[in-house]
Amino acid sequence: MAYPTLTLHLLISAPGDVPVQDLAVIRKTISQWNLTFGRIVGLTVLPVSWTEHAVAEFGERPQAILNEQIVDEADLAVALFYDRLGTPTGEAESGTDEEIKVLVEAGKPVAVLVNAGPRAPLNGPALKERQRLTDYLDDLRKKALVFDYAQAGDLVGHLNNFLSRATGRFQQDVEGSKAEAPQGPDPSEGVWPRAEVRESVRTDNKGRMKTERKWSLVLHNTSHGPASDVDFAFEDLPDNVLFRVFREDGPLGTIPPNQEARFPLLLAMGSPDAVDCVVTWTDTTGTARTTRATVRT
Repeated sequence: MAYPTLTLHLLISAPGDVPVQDLAVIRKTISQWNLTFGRIVGLTVLPVSWTEHAVAEFGERPQAILNEQIVDEADLAVALFYDRLGTPTGEAESGTDEEIKVLVEAGKPVAVLVNAGPRAPLNGPALKERQRLTDYLDDLRKKALVFDYAQAGDLVGHLNNFLSRATGRFQQDVEGSKAEAPQGPDPSEGVWPRAEVRESVRTDNKGRMKTERKWSLVLHNTSHGPASDVDFAFEDLPDNVLFRVFREDGPLGTIPPNQEARFPLLLAMGSPDAVDCVVTWTDTTGTARTTRATVRT
């Protein structure tokens, strides 16, 4: 069954040595979270990665291109590490490091998870790269929570906790924006004028059927409260044409919400078929309002 949802882009950021099994667990967990909780919270998480969503393009730096294509548009991210930190980008220690920095500086949630499962001993350049990653993570742990996972179950648990907390923040932002009072008067509200005709059939003293048409000017209050001090005037109406409303002098009083006031409208041959009408009124906050519309006959 279809349901309304807000889609969030989750960036999966990882150096090339992160096991494909870990990336598959991430995607499966996101899919299961969407199915279990997405309908409840009205949010859907869409995984994004450079391997699937980046497009070939020339630019100043490859990572800068990736930032523009997918990183800047991400709403949250998961960064995974195994034994490598990655290749320096010219702006950061690696592509994943730069992506973390870009998102954190933008105030977006980022989870950093490190595979701590058993693996074969390292030596040579691989060992140096592992030490480089260890130094980076030691520094990162001074300003962020970095979690290790030794098996798929640990990874699933960390990701579910992160999704629940991060999407909860987005949900609060959405609900808060719904609860905010609108700024200024609602322009769709007003006391709107229109012309309305009612026809009746009568028989004259010679038995002939005649149709009578009686026109009215109708003022309809579409606001949520009573409209007080209601008045109206026709704009740019020539003096020599007949387009006249029978009414008392002065303001017309108050029209309750979703109610109408009617006034006889006198027309004749040569009367204009469209006249601009300006209605002035006061809303429940005491604000003077104006509604402008074309009355057509």
